[in-house]
Amino acid sequence: MGFVDFMTDAGMSMLESWVTTRSYVSGYGPSQADVASFKALPGPPKVEKYPHAWRWYKHIASYQSEFSSLPGDPSKAYTTYGPEKSEMTLNPKDALKETAAEEDKDDDLFGSEDESEDEESKRKREENLAAYKKKKEGKTKPAAKSIVTLDVKPWGMFSDSVSFKGHTLINVTAKMTKPT
Repeated sequence: MGFVDFMTDAGMSMLESWVTTRSYVSGYGPSQADVASFKALPGPPKVEKYPHAWRWYKHIASYQSEFSSLPGDPSKAYTTYGPEKSEMTLNPKDALKETAAEEDKDDDLFGSEDESEDEESKRKREENLAAYKKKKEGKTKPAAKSIVTLDVKPWGMFSDSVSFKGHTLINVTAKMTKPT
């Protein structure tokens, strides 16, 4: 579809939304698509109303001396570039019809439209649950036990206590077990 007339607000809004996420009309560098769109504009867009289009316009204007050497087909009109499908609608009544049609087309990707469950699958699920519960009943989980042994010894071989920066360490042996 491409851009529409840049003389209208709809055309300028389309350009604004297109260059909001892009630096160039087509591709990753300036091209004849930018030149054609640039030349179709009557002047710089209003910065208050179309800030992204204004940014794009000033950026492409910096390439004016190189317009003839930029890649692309200079014979194409600016209407061949831009969005393939217009995001904007010129008639608001049509927009309501389109959104209503899109909402009606609710695709079921996982095949869960049929919420009812047949009797055989219900019975099989109940049997599996009963077998699982029966298997779990016979097993008892052992209680977790912890044993912590703390053994503190003096540093010296023949001393009962060691002085460590003003603190005295005494030979201590401790054993802690969890009651059963």
